[in-house]
Amino acid sequence: MEIKKFALGLRFDTLKCSVEQEDKDGFLAELCAAVPAKLAEGLELYAGFDGSPGVYTVVFMNGRLGRMRELYSVIDSDARIKARLEYRTPYVQNNVIRDYEGFVFLGRVDENGVTSEGCVSISFRGGESARPAADPKKTVLIAPNAFKGTISSEAASRMLALELRRRLPEYLPVPVPTADGGDGTLDAVERAMPVHRHTAVVTGPYGQRTQAAYLLSGGKKAVIESALASGLALCAGLPLDPLNATSRGTGELILRAAHEGAGELFVCLGGSATNDCGAGMANALGVRFLKADGTEAVSAAELDKVVSIDVSGLDPFVKKAHITVVCDVDSPLTGERGATYSFGPQKGADKNTLPLLERGMLNMERLLNSYAGRSVCSEPGSGAAGGMGAMLMALLGAARESGAEAVLKISDFDRKLKNAAFVITGEGRIDSTSLRGKATGAVLVHAHAAGVPAAVITGSAGEGAEELLRLAAAVEYTGPADDPEARFGSAAKRLVGRIAELLR
Repeated sequence: MEIKKFALGLRFDTLKCSVEQEDKDGFLAELCAAVPAKLAEGLELYAGFDGSPGVYTVVFMNGRLGRMRELYSVIDSDARIKARLEYRTPYVQNNVIRDYEGFVFLGRVDENGVTSEGCVSISFRGGESARPAADPKKTVLIAPNAFKGTISSEAASRMLALELRRRLPEYLPVPVPTADGGDGTLDAVERAMPVHRHTAVVTGPYGQRTQAAYLLSGGKKAVIESALASGLALCAGLPLDPLNATSRGTGELILRAAHEGAGELFVCLGGSATNDCGAGMANALGVRFLKADGTEAVSAAELDKVVSIDVSGLDPFVKKAHITVVCDVDSPLTGERGATYSFGPQKGADKNTLPLLERGMLNMERLLNSYAGRSVCSEPGSGAAGGMGAMLMALLGAARESGAEAVLKISDFDRKLKNAAFVITGEGRIDSTSLRGKATGAVLVHAHAAGVPAAVITGSAGEGAEELLRLAAAVEYTGPADDPEARFGSAAKRLVGRIAELLR
């Protein structure tokens, strides 16, 4: 299907795993009720699937740019259509839309607004009845954490959004990623935001070449998971060797993202196979760790011999980037609670290896503290991912944030709150710890500070949950874990019903 002029594509999300005929009919009916016949006249319609489960794409083709801009404006101002779009933003393009196997020609719109020469009959009649206008103040932010062992955060978000669509069709459900900042953060962010997933071939923990993913948002923010480049999961079937395992792959991802224009980097630390204090990572960025004879230390086994750190070759793009270390680990670099003794054994360190690794860490602690001008290696999180936290904080001035707070920042949660009418959050169990770094507590605190009412959906409440619930305008419980999807669906229905009453 080659575009002769311009095209406007709409990706409708069913919020389900598949698209049924009734879904297709519903999407097309909404379009017909919103788009005037005169505006659709002469355009060709195609529809089908581009590989995303539960998403049905409709494309208006072969219109002049002015016509497409006008069509865009009509769709962008319609509340019911925007509430059904996958990313809520129609897109106009002037290149070639590929002929996906599942795409079909629906027809060409005649002067009466009716399609002909296609496989279905569609009649555009926009303007005949009042349509709800898209109101930036009519958004509901959906930000549940995972209900561990029962419902994923993605499934919870989709069920809540589907219920909101049924009960409050004039409101726009906006999913917001929530995660703790460690393994899985990349997936949580990708599911809930319009981001681009990139991959790069990097150096794995034992020097093997491996493909690792990272995210770019708006070309300005990057989300990187150290576990995907330097993680234990990459060492399956290999003998663990913490003396030689390298964090270089994580540095290569940072370098790649910075050179692609990302000026704000969120580096999620956790699940690493390394204990090299991030030296491999820093080396990939242009930093050299020199021994007394002028040669470079290249592994954790040599960190106790490092006498100086040469940052003259530090990549300029990385140097000017703002870096945030994302982790929930509060370990310092050294000591009984430090990187080596807390996490070294799971990376293969035995009773003979641990003292050697710790000597290297103590030496790096002295050098990094001296470079930073403060006891950076005693700060919470400096021991994360085998010391990568300390390296990023000392050499690159990285800030450290808890996972929940960092993920909310990545998703621009506070900016989205300004236009929100309500917020929904929740997790499997709430208790006294929920306000101490947990995702649900963080969402409620931010909503309360912004003056936006919030609701909580949870499995149960434990001791100390009262403090958190004081911040909620409504709460619903899913109850026991048997048949979790059905129980969550029922609780979501009750909760959205209460929210509808509060909003009206």
